[in-house]
Amino acid sequence: MSNSLISLKETAPNMHPYRVLFELVTVQDWYKVIHEANALYGSHNWRGQPRVKRKLETNAWSKKTIPVWFDVPDPAFATWVSVKHSLIARNVVTK
Repeated sequence: MSNSLISLKETAPNMHPYRVLFELVTVQDWYKVIHEANALYGSHNWRGQPRVKRKLETNAWSKKTIPVWFDVPDPAFATWVSVKHSLIARNVVTK
């Protein structure tokens, strides 16, 4: 495969310059954030932390919050999701 086609497998770093950190407790909360990211930015214009579902499922009995990051193109995403779904957004960092 040529180098030009290999580069199409990853999104450009400037497509998601903001890292938003949410405090999540359940898998349902994680899916809510994913649904909002897909609705606002499409399925290829954001990234999320890998292996989160496994961490949240093993955490189900203790109900502790787990910090989960999402790379999105707009910092207002943190406010939108935290207000709409009553989730805690810890910080927004420019990458």
